[in-house]
Order: sequence, then C-alpha cells, then structure tokens
Amino acid sequence: MKQYTRRGALKLFGIGAVAVAGLGLAGCNGAEGGAGASEAPSESMGASQAFAQQGVWMQCRSDDFPQKDTTVSAVLVFDGSGNVTRYETDSIAMNGGTSYEALTFGDLDGLSNDEIADLAAQKNRERFDATKQSAIDETAESLEYYEQDAGFYQDDIANATEGQKINEAAEYEEPEAVPYSLAIETDGTGNNTQSETLSFDSRTLNGGYFYSGSAIGSAPDSVLDGALYEEKEVSIELKVTGTQTVYDTLFGGYTGLYTVVDGWDSIYELDTPDTEGIEVD
Repeated sequence: MKQYTRRGALKLFGIGAVAVAGLGLAGCNGAEGGAGASEAPSESMGASQAFAQQGVWMQCRSDDFPQKDTTVSAVLVFDGSGNVTRYETDSIAMNGGTSYEALTFGDLDGLSNDEIADLAAQKNRERFDATKQSAIDETAESLEYYEQDAGFYQDDIANATEGQKINEAAEYEEPEAVPYSLAIETDGTGNNTQSETLSFDSRTLNGGYFYSGSAIGSAPDSVLDGALYEEKEVSIELKVTGTQTVYDTLFGGYTGLYTVVDGWDSIYELDTPDTEGIEVD
C-alpha cells in the first residue's frame, strides 16, 4: 500500500484547509487543528469523559488492531454535546464489485482530527457514488445485450429499464449527528464494571437496494431488498487495549475503536458503576 503524507492525502482526496463546519476539533494541547490527537489522558480516562469531548474515533472489527492496511469500517465524530456522526468508510458488498477503496489506518498518517473528519465525509460520499455507478454500469451492459435480440427479451428489457430508473434516482444522504448512550454491566457483586457498551442509531447504505448483478432479468419489486438507507443500532463493546504506531501516527483507545493519541501513556479505561449519566444493570 502506498504511504501518503499529510500533504499527499489532502491532495489525493481534494481536502482543503477548511475543516468540517462547526467541528473545530482541538489537538491534545488545546490548539485548534492540531496534530490529530484527541484530548488524550495524562494517565487514564473513562469512556464517558472521552466521548463527551470533541473527538474523532476510528471503528474497525473488534479483532483487528491498527495496521497500515487495516480497514476503517467507520469514522465516528463526537461533537462534545452528547452526539456522534458515523461515516461508513469500508467496502460494500455488490455483485461485480465497485471502484471504491476502503479507508485504512495507513491513510490517516499525519492528519489532524479535522482532516480525518473531512476525509471520512468524502470517503462516505465516494462509497455511495461508486456503489450507484456500479449498479448503473452493470444494468446498462445487460440492457445493451438484451436489445440485440429484442424478440426474446422483452420482459428482461422492461425489468432492467425499470431497475435502471431506480438506480439513477438514488440520492446520497449526508450522515447526521445522533445521541449516543453508554451502558455498564457489573460483575456478580454489582460493584465493579464487567463490560461497557457504546450504542447509538445509525443509517447505513443498503447495497441490496440497487438493481444489478444477479437481479438482472427479474422484476425490481421481486428482488430489491429494503430501502436505500436503513436504520440500525450500532453497539460497540469497549475493551481496554494498548497503543499502536502506524507509520508516524499513534493510535490508542479500545479494541475495535481507536483515536489518535500523543503518547504511549494515553490510556482509556472503562467507567465505574457510580459514573454519572451511564445506565447500569
């Protein structure tokens, strides 16, 4: 995988110097647009405090650890007011595939929080556009094939034409900030945290909505699956982990959920049952 410098990444994805409007994420030293680190703890910080401040966190599979080629499935942008915006940045299942390339931890090297948020927003839009275009291209190829012998494929032409209208009408929806919650499950004594979960609702792009691939030849209403965007609950179980350097950028946080930190002693912990504002079993 090619390593991009901060300057190279900005050029590649067309990101200007203007940050996401209203985000104003601060670096660990309090300077706006800093070196990329959230306000990392000097010793340790609980999840409730970590997510209550403005910050950018990268979600990946729970059994993945930040490496240059590790896929970032989504970028979570916390606004410091109890809300989070989730940008999907992984690949999406489509028959025939798409031109979209998933975001990786290596792509984030040297970027500030604002720049990561900008990149996530751009990748989320790119992901939609590539998925839509793939469906349009596949359906167009099928239509061209059917029309070569229209006497045998009248129904297929009608179905594919209707399906293509659905593809072309699909419109991108910008992810929105939604409230999140934290919940603790205690051990047998009821006095100690056994596990903690971050939860919120999120709209996810449904690749099964588009008419392409195996759908060709069938009526759209018989094969298309659900709405273009579907609501789902995202639940991330937080488990304490260490830090990892990818190129020149240090990541820390929880297993499956990482942020840029500025030191090896940046440790994030689970909240205790007496933490205010957290649901406890």
